[in-house]
Amino acid sequence: MLSKLKRYTPDTFRPIVWVLLVISCTFNVLSVKHYTRGSLLDDSGFSYVGDDYPNELPLRMDDIEMDFEEMHPDLAYSQTGFDAWLEWHALDHFPRAHGFVKLGSNGRDFGVSMFHQIHCLSMIRESLLNGPNDHAAHCLNFLRQAMLCNADTTLETGIATTHTCKDFTQAYDFISENQRQRWPAKHKAAESHNDTEDTHHDHGLR
Repeated sequence: MLSKLKRYTPDTFRPIVWVLLVISCTFNVLSVKHYTRGSLLDDSGFSYVGDDYPNELPLRMDDIEMDFEEMHPDLAYSQTGFDAWLEWHALDHFPRAHGFVKLGSNGRDFGVSMFHQIHCLSMIRESLLNGPNDHAAHCLNFLRQAMLCNADTTLETGIATTHTCKDFTQAYDFISENQRQRWPAKHKAAESHNDTEDTHHDHGLR
């Protein structure tokens, strides 16, 4: 009996321990990746031709708790100044284009409403500085509809109320990855040129 037990030394189990450790680490990495990027939904049942496409990104986002802050002149996303311009425009900055994706086997272009809304906030901010315009008027009504659509019924007792929100960083990750994989690199140069023209004509630095 003792002779049999002597066969099972620590060296005997070392390969098994290493295999289990590798499996555990792999599972943890995949779990973190899943958590940070959300869950991709199967959209293979859609052709993305005509009206045959889903209403939303094929992405299930996690819920997060978010405290809404009181506005203060020293905080980000103020109304005026060069830093404010950079901060607002950075909200809609991606590798190839703004908040757009290519979906389906043919790479059909779609905008994402969240980034349309962010763009509209930026346009309204600029209209407060430069005067009203038709684009800002469209944006004001569009945001009214978006707020009613989302119907946030969080009960508020004052400043810094905690809201349950979608993890918007997962939408950023999805769009960034989609653009890196499916948008041609030359599109980036074209977008940069268009952005320069827009900045010159409509979004002058202040």
